[in-house]
Amino acid sequence: MELEISQFFELASIDTIGRTALGEEFNSQNKENHDFRNSYARLAEIFAYRLSNPWFLSSSLFSLSSKKHEQRNSQHLMHEYVNDLIQKKKVELNEKDKSTINGCRDEGCSYQKPKYLIEILLANEHQVTHKEMKDELITIISAGHETTAKENSLIIFMLAHHQDVQQNVYQETNSIFSDGDFNRSPTYEDLQKMEYLERVIKETMRLYPAIPFVHRQVQNEMMIGKYLIPADTIITIPIYCLHLNPKYYKDPDQFNPDNFLPDVCRSRHPFAYIPFSGGTRNCIGMKYAMLQMKTAISTLVRSYRFSPSKKCPTPKDLKLSCTIALEFSNGCYVKIEPRS
Repeated sequence: MELEISQFFELASIDTIGRTALGEEFNSQNKENHDFRNSYARLAEIFAYRLSNPWFLSSSLFSLSSKKHEQRNSQHLMHEYVNDLIQKKKVELNEKDKSTINGCRDEGCSYQKPKYLIEILLANEHQVTHKEMKDELITIISAGHETTAKENSLIIFMLAHHQDVQQNVYQETNSIFSDGDFNRSPTYEDLQKMEYLERVIKETMRLYPAIPFVHRQVQNEMMIGKYLIPADTIITIPIYCLHLNPKYYKDPDQFNPDNFLPDVCRSRHPFAYIPFSGGTRNCIGMKYAMLQMKTAISTLVRSYRFSPSKKCPTPKDLKLSCTIALEFSNGCYVKIEPRS
């Protein structure tokens, strides 16, 4: 069976971020429409439209466009969705407080369930304004689902086109789950043992960083090489190009998980690999993303074998574009077979 897999990963990823960060069942995989997801997708399309029509990068000109109304409407729907979610969680937490003693429903209970991000924010309402809370949650849902969805699709795609690597991932997973129920969900300890899979994930993100560019504003005048960069200049860091620098990677265009063997990493400049950006402005969700990707990929590889699709026979046939993140121009197709 040949499938375009990115759409399925997108739905699964937004369900995952809803459940893990918000304690909310989005149930996107069982719905044709989801207000937040659809609104976010529309905003991404409008952003791409403005990039392809540069005159609309001017706020004044864009305000005259019909797309401005669509943008405003989509933003309104996203904000309303998160506002309703915050109010719903407030009610749930108030009810929980009434029936809970020290975090447990019974006085003799010693287990305290970890808090979701939204619960932590609500617990600090006196320090966080409603707008700050809303903006934070919109960022977490948006960035947390799209980037991992794209990378999960690309990891499966690369495994399909590198059967030896896929077999190594399968064997590693087999060894981890050989001592019990092969179909059980992976534990945190299981995920820490997936060293080879982690190298595969990192190598995929090297070749295909979900966010290919980041922008930074220079606070003080500085020299970069022989160039003087004035204060307040906004510079673009091309992560995609940085990851293909032959100074740091032998045969940089080739897919090679051994680029992330411990000794190889130690010998390389730490900022030669920044799929989550770097420094004080790096991605706060990088540990979450790694755990999510390991969970998704290891679960799929245990049950299915992936191979190239006739619709995309080689990695060179995969067409990508970039708006907010990497986009699949013609989809991401692989062939899927159940393991016997």
